[in-house]
Amino acid sequence: MDLTERIDRRRSRSQENDLIVDRDALNPAVHPPEPVGRETLFEAMLDAIDPLFDRAVPPNTYVWGPPGAGKSAIVTALISALESEMTGQRPFYTATRSGSGRADVRFVYLDARYANSRFRIYRELLDGLLVDTVPERGVSTDALEERITSVLGASETVLVAVDHLGEATTTGVSELGSFFEPFDNLAWLGVGRDPPEELSMPLPEQQVHVPAYTYELVDILTVRGSRGLSQTLDHAHTQRIAEWADGDAHDALAALFVAATEAEADGETRLRDAHIDAGIEAVPTDGVPMGQVLALSDNEKQVLEQVLELSPDGDERIDAVAARIADRTDLTEGTVKRLLYELAQFGVLERRAVAVGGATNGRRPSGVAPNFSARLFAALRDR
Repeated sequence: MDLTERIDRRRSRSQENDLIVDRDALNPAVHPPEPVGRETLFEAMLDAIDPLFDRAVPPNTYVWGPPGAGKSAIVTALISALESEMTGQRPFYTATRSGSGRADVRFVYLDARYANSRFRIYRELLDGLLVDTVPERGVSTDALEERITSVLGASETVLVAVDHLGEATTTGVSELGSFFEPFDNLAWLGVGRDPPEELSMPLPEQQVHVPAYTYELVDILTVRGSRGLSQTLDHAHTQRIAEWADGDAHDALAALFVAATEAEADGETRLRDAHIDAGIEAVPTDGVPMGQVLALSDNEKQVLEQVLELSPDGDERIDAVAARIADRTDLTEGTVKRLLYELAQFGVLERRAVAVGGATNGRRPSGVAPNFSARLFAALRDR
């Protein structure tokens, strides 16, 4: 951010009296074009795909690390930069190779939270390669595979990055390998949390470990806070959030976002200690990331909104909550109950025992409570 932009933001604040001037800068589900403090890892990623620069297909690569370590930020920034170079005035290669008329390397980024099946992965891959729209229905998975084979025959190489592998609702690394095995000229870069030794498959030839943030987390909060807020973050507040988050940039940004919304609700134009306390308290440890919540279906998000309104602490039985939600929506009670159990299985909701009076036989009844920042979810849904 240059000095002129900083001045414009403060002028805007004085006119509108807003604390938050750029919500995306504070949103942990949004990744900046140039991640902070990860230069060494960018070099490791470029080393992994280096054969591309010699017109060769690189080996498949597995990128792994703990939650909030910046894996997605690194991969999305890398693919974006490579796409920009390829479509710019100075591409990596000439327009053709040895007069073959074949295109150069192509890059595609897929989010497994949305492309969560073989069909969806194939469709999204084709959508990234073709100008024409790929049908959502009326086409088989095998037909998509044949079309991909045809398209790949006209390219030197396609590098596909697939993010968020191995979550409760997403494809695993081993499945991804089998999905892409039929294709020549295609290399994949898979991103997940599981250490390589825990994968039940032959390991990809290349592996890049992304460790948790350490001192860089203060820099991330400072940079993104300076873009997102009209006032400079107090260093003590930045340090406190970073120490609490323990290397998890998602949780740190989530706490900062909630703190800022709390301050605005109080009519403040500067963060206070109480707002930082509220932000930290609003983000559960070991909760699911907000990107996973936002990737849910409309019906699932509708159910979540009702849970937050009717039984946010999980102190009401699932059956009762399902009945009340069905009365307030166009979903049937059976559908709501199924979605509640599925969301609990995914880790988005947490099962909690519900207190009952008197002696009971068998399993105690349970309720469900959010396993994510409800305040952040509400702030993002209200934007």
